[in-house]
Amino acid sequence: MAHEGHDHGDAAETSTESAAAFDPTAPTNKFQANGKTYRWEHRADLGKQSEDMFNAAKGGLHNNADRDLLTGEIVTVVAKHGLVTLDPKLKEWTLVDDQDAVFSGGMNAHGTDCFVLDGESHWAFASTNTQQVFVTKRGKVLATLSQPKGDEFDNPTVNEYFQAGGRFTPCDVVFLPEAKRLVVVIGYAPGDFALSAELVDGQWQWGGPAWGGREGNGGMLNTGHGVQIATEGGREIVEIASRSHGRIFSFTPNGAQIRTPGADKDYFIQLPKGSNPCNLFNVGDNMFLPLLNSLPKTNGSAPVLVLENGKPAGALVPATYDTLNLMQHMHGFCPVEIDGKLFGIVLSWRNGGENANGKPNDGQIAIFEAVEE
Repeated sequence: MAHEGHDHGDAAETSTESAAAFDPTAPTNKFQANGKTYRWEHRADLGKQSEDMFNAAKGGLHNNADRDLLTGEIVTVVAKHGLVTLDPKLKEWTLVDDQDAVFSGGMNAHGTDCFVLDGESHWAFASTNTQQVFVTKRGKVLATLSQPKGDEFDNPTVNEYFQAGGRFTPCDVVFLPEAKRLVVVIGYAPGDFALSAELVDGQWQWGGPAWGGREGNGGMLNTGHGVQIATEGGREIVEIASRSHGRIFSFTPNGAQIRTPGADKDYFIQLPKGSNPCNLFNVGDNMFLPLLNSLPKTNGSAPVLVLENGKPAGALVPATYDTLNLMQHMHGFCPVEIDGKLFGIVLSWRNGGENANGKPNDGQIAIFEAVEE
């Protein structure tokens, strides 16, 4: 599936639509892939929510979602409501039965990753609300990773940071199938590191590679906010969305920086000016990046930016659709391929300052279908 990995193939042939007719950074609600142009259609008939879930989400979904690789369900947590899934046909959200109380106790799914281990589905969540990472099986918590002590990692700088009481605020988590390791990014903390957790004697614990660091303090990241696993030339790579300066970095599972697929002169992809990606997901040669704030041409509303082979290829601006004008800040995007069609589940986040000043926005979930023109 898209979130679990992707192959970067040869560059797609150029679209027949002229540059004059298609501006990839404008709010056209279109994108290009494999020489074709697609438009985003809002599917208001999908993603039905209960009144309780809708009301809980109004405060803003500081969230992401992912797809269970075995069941096809979409998974996330709505703070103070609980762990929810969207059925494989994307029809309706429901609470998971017999879930642990932690899910309705105020945690968020700031980062979400569904993965398969030993033939079974696991759901991992990075919660900024509780400053913990949870590894679960369908609502049952198997492991909780909290503040590291500072003697777990291969990197002395990272260990010293935690020995000194450095802040731990996990933004996202991903499982590496080949390395059989979790990677967690802590972009809300001054350390701004990527940390590893390993399965030892059946228990998840911190350990192994750690890398990154805040730009200006010996590192390269500036709010490492999203992380995903990809493949390049048959090898597993870790891609990190560094939000504050709008860059996508790539690393080996051991933390060595490599050139991000699609990058030009630099080792990283530099996004258009003003881009602040919260997360990143790939489908084929396309990368989908929910941005926290608007771009110069998106009329004050945040888009989901689409890249193809590292270059801007389109944008989705949910707030331009009827009934979705409150979706002002994009925090999560989960691409789903069903019967040859691509859908995108978009999660929005409110801005407290704007709410206080009377500007209407709140957390919503919307589903879009990519339709070929």
